[in-house]
Amino acid sequence: MNTLNEKLAKILSIGNEEECAKSFQAFCNEHSRELPLPGENKQFDKAMWAASKYMSLSRKDESILDRVTAKLRGEKAVDVKQVVLNLRDLVGSSKQAAIDTWQDMLATMSWQQMVPAGAMRGVGTQLVSLGTFQKNVDDVNIQVNLGWHVDKDQLRVLAQAKGADQEAMSNVEVRITEAEGDVVFSRKTNEDGSVVAPSVPVKPGQYKIQVLWLDSMIETPFFRV
Repeated sequence: MNTLNEKLAKILSIGNEEECAKSFQAFCNEHSRELPLPGENKQFDKAMWAASKYMSLSRKDESILDRVTAKLRGEKAVDVKQVVLNLRDLVGSSKQAAIDTWQDMLATMSWQQMVPAGAMRGVGTQLVSLGTFQKNVDDVNIQVNLGWHVDKDQLRVLAQAKGADQEAMSNVEVRITEAEGDVVFSRKTNEDGSVVAPSVPVKPGQYKIQVLWLDSMIETPFFRV
């Protein structure tokens, strides 16, 4: 079976530029779950920019491109309030659009969605889940599962930290921080490299998760409860 790079090479060899762009679009649709992030694959980046000259971007595409470009330049793309995800949007008719927004926000910060977001009702409470997402920094893999108990105004946070050889990493700090910078929750991973916090009380506001160890810190996008 052809590898992704072999398929990209065939696409770039097409002489007709418009046909090349259409072939690249079909390639992206076929491999939507395994596309590289900007800067990870030079051949993919070359095909993407070549195709962009002959294909119009949707409003969603443009917003993603603006955020990615600003991030690569080290700039703040837009005000925090404009990119924060309202968890209540995950309950109701706009659920899928909100899920897509969250996944786009994660992608611009190099988080990879593992288990998709969704909403579910249990006994006596409704849980909005933002799924499980992960990020590799240096030799450390961080996995986070985030949920919000709608009826109780409580966040559920499960986190796991592992080293390059899949060994558990203890003393990795997981924080929940308000937009103003106040820390509402802080706990370090145990000997199993995990944090289990099923009921963190929060008031309505904007929050993000921070993971800290040694001199490193990674963050999630802001979300609103």
